Amino acid sequence: MTGYLQELRARALTYGMTDVPERLDSIVEAVIYGFALPIYAREEIDLIWEEIEHEQEIWSEPPTEEELQLRHPFFDEE
Repeated sequence: MTGYLQELRARALTYGMTDVPERLDSIVEAVIYGFALPIYAREEIDLIWEEIEHEQEIWSEPPTEEELQLRHPFFDEE
């Protein structure tokens, strides 16, 4: 497996996207067994990469005050 795909798997698991390794395996197998053209596989992998980047953006945004109050209702600001 190439470094690109390994990094993709690792980043997906970091952000809780546990379905990505299975999806990548399916794409690679489809190309190996001739069920898909490599160009379409590359497009699918690029879409997965975009999904992971989107998830990374969500994780990197700090929670709003409302979200903090919902997560920690008994936390006092004082």
